[in-house]
Amino acid sequence: MEHGAEYAEAKRLVEASRHITIVGHLNPDADALGTALGLWWVFRELSKRADVVFVSRPLPQNLSFLPGFGKVRHSINPKCDLIVSVDCGSFDRLGIERPEGAKLINIDHHRSNTAYGDVNIIEPAFASASEAAFRLVTEAGWDIPKNCAVNFYAALLSDTGFFGYEGVGVRVFDFAKALLRLGADPEWTARMLRENEPLSKLRLLPRVLQTLRLYLQGRAAGLDVTMRMLKESGATVNETDDMVNYARSLATVEVGFLIREEADGGLKVSLRSKSRVDVCKIALSFGGGGHIRAAGFTIYDMERNMLKEKLLKMIEEELE
Repeated sequence: MEHGAEYAEAKRLVEASRHITIVGHLNPDADALGTALGLWWVFRELSKRADVVFVSRPLPQNLSFLPGFGKVRHSINPKCDLIVSVDCGSFDRLGIERPEGAKLINIDHHRSNTAYGDVNIIEPAFASASEAAFRLVTEAGWDIPKNCAVNFYAALLSDTGFFGYEGVGVRVFDFAKALLRLGADPEWTARMLRENEPLSKLRLLPRVLQTLRLYLQGRAAGLDVTMRMLKESGATVNETDDMVNYARSLATVEVGFLIREEADGGLKVSLRSKSRVDVCKIALSFGGGGHIRAAGFTIYDMERNMLKEKLLKMIEEELE
């Protein structure tokens, strides 16, 4: 499909549908939830029956301020005729079964996206999935209610690191300005994203920081999270999402990583880099994906120390 034509086809599918399910990846972040909920408000304005589904339980409670958060469901209605996935690079990361006959619109900004939809709106140059969703909404000519703008702005603010990540430029600020004009409140959103944390996360943080180790002459740093840490602090896996940034924040470090033990025995790895290393390339080699500076993967057949050894070897090769 010619680039640009996918927006027209997505508009056609949405307007022809009767029951839409908007779904995002397991263990959702602000971009996934904000983009999904933003579209939900738009589809309500179109008088569509619409659900937002995230299979994961519990959802990150620090994002409970997002308008519509309390309406999120955890299972898909088999009678829906259209699925709109957001911020998810592969179908298996949605955690759902696709209802028979349902069409699928895939909206994402990860360059590692596997193009699993009937219509694929994939914009790797965009700063967040909400930016791609906003383009769809504006090109379709649909009304954008204030609650949509609030959700999209929270998604954008989070996924750009409060406008501090690589790729932030004039287009991103034009998008932010449009959302503010539609009613998003920048001060309130920033405060809710930064200062709405549960006590359990602060109890978990010192346990995680105690595991900090430097590697490769200080050019790499790693953190570990175990199930025991989560249990002792009362934290959920969602509360570890941004802790990898502490590893990257050290002055000499180019690549930071966090290895988290999962309840099913897997190891979830989050990777972040500053300016030299393409961590998406590393994640792809382990079956994951993401962005140049932020990526991740989950592995099930490798012990932690062996995984760390392989990971560091790959990071060293990229640093040479």
